[in-house]
Amino acid sequence: MINRIDHTVRTRRKSALLLALVSASFLLEGCATIHRGAFTEAQAAQAIVPGIADARFWADAPGAGRQMTAAFRGPDGETAMLALSGGSDNGAFGAGLLNGWTKSGTRPEFSIVTGISTGALIAPFAFLGPDQDAELAKLYTTISQRDIYRTRFPLAIPLSPSAASTKPLSQLIARSLSDGLIDRIAQEQARGRRLFIGTANLDAQRMVIWNMGAIASSHAPGRYALFRQVLLASASIPALFPPVIIKTMASGREVSELHVDGGTAAQLFTLPDDVVVGGALPAKAKPMHIYIIVNNKLNGAFHLVTPKAIPIATQSFSMNLRSAMGSSLDLSYVYAKTHGIDFNVSYIGKDYPGDDRKTFDNAYMRGLFDYGAKIGQSGTFWEKRPPGWEE
Repeated sequence: MINRIDHTVRTRRKSALLLALVSASFLLEGCATIHRGAFTEAQAAQAIVPGIADARFWADAPGAGRQMTAAFRGPDGETAMLALSGGSDNGAFGAGLLNGWTKSGTRPEFSIVTGISTGALIAPFAFLGPDQDAELAKLYTTISQRDIYRTRFPLAIPLSPSAASTKPLSQLIARSLSDGLIDRIAQEQARGRRLFIGTANLDAQRMVIWNMGAIASSHAPGRYALFRQVLLASASIPALFPPVIIKTMASGREVSELHVDGGTAAQLFTLPDDVVVGGALPAKAKPMHIYIIVNNKLNGAFHLVTPKAIPIATQSFSMNLRSAMGSSLDLSYVYAKTHGIDFNVSYIGKDYPGDDRKTFDNAYMRGLFDYGAKIGQSGTFWEKRPPGWEE
């Protein structure tokens, strides 16, 4: 009789626990659900940011190159462009390299800075200049996974827009990029300098280039929030992180767009497609220097893959990203070579350890930052062509 009672109690406890877990999953799923109204392809193409008409443009649109010109020139009348790639926690390399580059005494004041994914998070600080090196170092050496995302309750994931919440990353961006810093970016915009960030518009399946200086210098009441939203969107890896809703207007009605990691469309961007493919050099762009910081390895590293679904998918995804990065670099190099532009690229060495680490491992990021800073300070970290190219 006692055994029967014990069994009944245990069964009821299990049932209550299961019910609680299921209930919790639905509650969590409800919090993560994205609600938005339907809109057409034509409305998506026409949508603009209220109050900031020049906030963005399609990367593949005719005339995109003209919208990326900068009036600012260095002391010798030259234009310097900095392009920062994606790479998740490998962004510690780019942050370190910029710090070391400052110490080498050869870092120029950039006319144009572009960023994708983790490069988008680095870009505002690189754009503002060496006085932000300490903040950049802090951003990439004092954080860990808990400062970036929180994994959702397992039962909620199938019905959620992502496996994790980026609330911690959103808070980190808000702390790091104050209204005052965004106002400083507006001041640099007025000097003729330009800061561009790339996101991927999921509905349109097209890359969007955001003119961050135009956003910062506008009088729109939501300019600070939009500035931070774009950075969050550019770093939001699809499926792992939720897409960022950016509200726009088309034909008098609201359009809620879904934007994700810019690396979904391209791992870096120097000049828009219509310039590189069309071969038309932007007006007054010469003499010009392009500096590309690749927050990753370019040569595929050997890794014995376990023949199971997740390891196979992970390695395949990594190979796809490196292939896309290589293609982007090759196009930029050929264009630069053809038009007499000084081409420079720096990336993580093939033999640098840490491929089997956990994501956003703090010790790894600190080590990679130091590695980047060391080669940056050496002054010999630029290569004049992508790997595999000969003069």
